Parts: sequence; C-alpha cells; structure tokens
Amino acid sequence: MKKIFVFLILSFSHSLILFAQVSAQMKVWDRKYRYPRVNQIEYKGDVPSLAMYDAIYGHGAMWENEWIGFRVYMDHRQSIDLYGKKQAQLELDQTNFYTTDEQWAAGFGEDILFVGGSIGAGSFRGFEGDTLSFVNPVAARGQRVLSEGPDTAVVEIYVRDWQYAGRCLQFRQRFTAIRGQREVQVDVEITANGEGQTANGVDELRFATGVQKFEFNTSGMARTDGLVASWGLNVPDKEGHPDRVHTLGMAVRAAEENLVEVKEDALNYLCILRPVGGHIRYTLAVASDLQQQGGFHAADSWFQWCREEMK
Repeated sequence: MKKIFVFLILSFSHSLILFAQVSAQMKVWDRKYRYPRVNQIEYKGDVPSLAMYDAIYGHGAMWENEWIGFRVYMDHRQSIDLYGKKQAQLELDQTNFYTTDEQWAAGFGEDILFVGGSIGAGSFRGFEGDTLSFVNPVAARGQRVLSEGPDTAVVEIYVRDWQYAGRCLQFRQRFTAIRGQREVQVDVEITANGEGQTANGVDELRFATGVQKFEFNTSGMARTDGLVASWGLNVPDKEGHPDRVHTLGMAVRAAEENLVEVKEDALNYLCILRPVGGHIRYTLAVASDLQQQGGFHAADSWFQWCREEMK
C-alpha cells in the first residue's frame, strides 16, 4: 500500500509539472553551486552594474511559457533576453539559461538572442531629444518575483529616484505571462512624487520600447498603429557555439492611448510612448524557429500572426 501511495504522489506531481504552462524564478549566485531562490533583491544605485549582473544566477529574474523563456538583466540596461525551446515544456529551473551540451542533445532549448546595444525584445528606455537612454542613474534598483505560476507568472523590476528629464521618478515595470498565451503583458508605472502617489508632471515625458533588428536576413515592419515586429537570424553565443545560428521573431504592440509615434533606427523598430496617468502598457510576443511542433518558421507567417492576433 505504501508503494502504491508513493507512486500516486509522484504521478500527481509529474502531472502538475506537465500541466503547468508558465513559471518564474530568481536565484542568487552561490560559490557552493546551490543557487538558492529569492523572491526579491535590491541594490543601491551606486553598485557597479557588472556586480549586480553577476550576483544573480542567470543575470536576472526569469519567466517562461511553454514556448519561450525570458530574463530581464539585473543591471542598468534592464534588457530582455530570450530562450527558445524545441519542446513545449518548462525548462528554466533546470537550465537557468545556461544549457549544457548534454541538455541540448536531450532536447532542451537555449539562449537565442544577442541583444548587444539594441533594445532587445521589448526592453524599456528613456527617450529624450530623439535619443534612447537607460533607466539610470538611480538611487536603488531591484527585482521581484510576484507569482511563480502555474497559471500566471509575474516578474517586476523597479527603481527608486531615477533622475530623468530634470525630474526624480519612481519606476515600476511588471511582466505578466498567462497560461496558454504566447503574449506577455507589460505594465509600467511612473510617478514623480514618490512611489504610489500621483503621476505629477510625468505624462508629458517620452519613453520608448520596441524590437531589435537582427544580424542576418533581418526583416521587419513598423506600423503607425503601434505594432512593430522583426524576424531574422543571429548568433547569441559567439565564443562557445559560433556555429549555432538562431532564427526567431519578436513583436511589440503599444496601447493606443500611449502611442506617440513609430520610428526606425539602425538597430531597432521603436514605439515612442507617453504615460497616461503615469501608466504605460504594451504587449510582447516572441517565436523561435526551434519549436518543433507548430509555431512559426518564416517571416511571412510570423508577421501575419502579429497583424491578426496582436490587436
């Protein structure tokens, strides 16, 4: 009887893992290789960016749906990086964006994006005088995991006292992944009088998000209604695996009330945004050619899906 009971528990636990479609995590670097999970971490604003970046295992908070994994860098860039999957499953707790050759051979995915100096996949930037800028300098910078799943995963990044456009701003950005949905909802709250207070003087400021262009065979679109998308090839691991060329698509849809204009520069397709009551909302979606069942494997089908579904 005891063996049957244990088998039932293990079977039930395995079923929960199979049915879970979203998750989130944040782990700290540990010289003993234990990498304990944390729910929140905050650094003083004068801590060097590389020190924050390296102190988090995976370089930042992570979340995933069954098709794509995401991480947001724990540094001044706050850039979003991507992880593609071959199979529809949750993987980041095992690979942590650092897929081994053995895991790759066993069917796991890996990091699929080289962000470089671009806006990456829906990262948030300041936009002053036609120039993109990072969320920096700040008095403090932090990340939180607000929900680990299994139906909703929520990761939040925040800063205190961001000196931007002559104002001292409080900034919070949330990424919400929902079971069964490819899209990630992004919500930004900005105030000028302290966290949780009114958005005094903020709505006249300008900010930006968007998607990057790719290293090879890049194609894209930037529509005046606030939909920007790209498709192409890049090499994320230029030292370890220069032979692995990844193909993927990215898209951002800005909320109508927040959209100022759509622009294109040498590296990106951009949505220029204004807060309304201190709030900005946009949607991010990603597809990887690694996906073996279904998914998107050409620019035309990806752009068609973006036009039809990201409304």
